Amino acid sequence: MKPESLTILGAGIIGLSLAREARLRGLRVKVYDSRPNGSSCTHSATGVLKAPEHRRSPYLDLRHRSWEEWPDFAESLKQESGGLDVGFRICGGLDLRDRTARDPQRAVEKLYGSGGAVRILEAEELATLLPAMKRVPQSAVFIEHQAVVDPSSLMSALEKSCTSLGVEIHYDQGEIQLQSTTDGLRLQTEAGDTIAQPSEMEPVVLSAGWETSALADHLRAEPLPLEPVRGEAISLDIPAPPHIVTFDARLKDVPDPAGNRSRFSWIPGPGGISWFGNSVGDTGSGKERSPQPTTTGRSRLLEAAESFFGAGISDRVIDHWAGLRPKSLRHGGPLLGSLDGDRRVWIATGHYRTGLLIGPLTARWVIADILGEGEIPEVFSVPQAGAD
Repeated sequence: MKPESLTILGAGIIGLSLAREARLRGLRVKVYDSRPNGSSCTHSATGVLKAPEHRRSPYLDLRHRSWEEWPDFAESLKQESGGLDVGFRICGGLDLRDRTARDPQRAVEKLYGSGGAVRILEAEELATLLPAMKRVPQSAVFIEHQAVVDPSSLMSALEKSCTSLGVEIHYDQGEIQLQSTTDGLRLQTEAGDTIAQPSEMEPVVLSAGWETSALADHLRAEPLPLEPVRGEAISLDIPAPPHIVTFDARLKDVPDPAGNRSRFSWIPGPGGISWFGNSVGDTGSGKERSPQPTTTGRSRLLEAAESFFGAGISDRVIDHWAGLRPKSLRHGGPLLGSLDGDRRVWIATGHYRTGLLIGPLTARWVIADILGEGEIPEVFSVPQAGAD
């Protein structure tokens, strides 16, 4: 027999996408979140959606399929939410990274599978497109298939869609625990109230971002391969660029042999302002698990911004925010599926930087598997505890 109802822990993009999909399939759905409304990692995102360079792996194929489906998803949310616009716009991107500037033709050739137009831009055109830029790059690559979405508007529309479909959403519940008792599993709030007793007919999905580990780890022999990665961003009183701009800025106090922490994004934010962000901020002493913006993160963002826009940028900061993204430590995408084969407990987390992009499609996969109407691709399944 198929499940009749579903309990979901976590009300971010993943949790609410699951809730919406489950209601569309006819399940009764309740969503619980330990934090107040508006405090999920999704609300701290910068809203960038990118088609991958190619689709030669299951994860890249997932991202490509998600990119193709996103326009229809945005339109469906608009209809279901009574007309709320999520700000989805294909704006294209400019790749100004050092390695691209060194060999732009090679960069173009690597993007053969992105599905959109790709071309080299020379210095004169770049100066016209980006008048606020003080750098003088000789070339860059334009990539058509990149888009922006307003994360706050997206979450408002998704929540409105869910509630209009009949989903119950409960915020600010405090710490929620999944307990194993002699009578089976129990979901309990900080006050000791039982909110669910998961069974195969009434399963639970743990989609609480990186905090999913705290809910699941005591039920298995080893922790989920999951960790939080801080991202911080600032908004700037600078006219938004016409495209998403990606560039390198080496920071003097940040060892970065792989170059990942030297890569910054200048993003056309909602309302015509500029957003600017990267994986920066304090770590150690538990700070890597705090979602609050940090002094170190702000100073590093300003250092990178000044290398791009010139001095005086600190006077043009409007806002500063941060979030903790759940990164799967298993190479190749998110963690999806039942927990060690127990169909009472399901996992949907580890989407890292691609939650906005792939969240809706992975939600369909998880709900289809719960209902016995499809299977999550094996490569994304939750690793069995103790498996080699």
